[in-house]
Amino acid sequence: MALVDLRGREDEPAVRALLACAHGSAPSVDRAAARYRTGEWVLIGWEEGGALVACAGVERGASGDIAMRSVAVAPERRGQGSGRALVDAVAGAATARRLVAETDEDAVGFYRNCGFSVERIEPRAGRARFRCARTIEPRAGSTAAVSAFTLGELERAIEESWGADTSDDPGEWSEVNPARGQCAVTSVLVRDLLGGEILIAGVLRDGERVERHAWNRLPSGLSLDLTRSQFRGGGELEEPEAGEPILADRVRCELLAERVRARLGGVT
Repeated sequence: MALVDLRGREDEPAVRALLACAHGSAPSVDRAAARYRTGEWVLIGWEEGGALVACAGVERGASGDIAMRSVAVAPERRGQGSGRALVDAVAGAATARRLVAETDEDAVGFYRNCGFSVERIEPRAGRARFRCARTIEPRAGSTAAVSAFTLGELERAIEESWGADTSDDPGEWSEVNPARGQCAVTSVLVRDLLGGEILIAGVLRDGERVERHAWNRLPSGLSLDLTRSQFRGGGELEEPEAGEPILADRVRCELLAERVRARLGGVT
């Protein structure tokens, strides 16, 4: 289920069918579609299961409120909560203090059911009219829910967490070359945190394979190697293949992960 932007889609059959539910005759639909095309109102829709089932026009008023216009629900979805779901989604996304609407007796019950307060106003053309308002009450998210880190922060946290006890080659590890022997545990951790797969290739010197190296390919296809700086003496890499690093000792992996998560504020 999702809100969708219907700007530029005003003449699609599914959109016009919904506009007809709100505006009736074809000329009225044409006039409404024209107002959406010119940007006077913004047309948004609500999809369920990939099908467009409701729509509404929205407009920011001079007071900063969001005015809702002509909420329409597909006939087969009426009474199933699709209209309320659309209104709730708009309230959840709107950068405003209130949602407001003006309606008649035929639709005032819908707005009441959607959490709007209702006030009777001056009749129009002999028909009762109502002003409806729903206050938006945002709540700050929990620290755990909104915490985030940048790739740069992740890289620093990993580098600061390396030690001889997380290295596959503790005898060769030093503070001068802290990435030494860290490729296996680091690639496993990066995959756990960011997804994707591990790439492994042989390291060649003078045409001889002298060791193996692991790094990451993220779900986007971008390759990320945080430990290639360990190869101070140069060398070439063979064609990589996706796989599991043989030297990814479970204890070392857990030790590195524990340190990194602590530095990142306990991220899971």
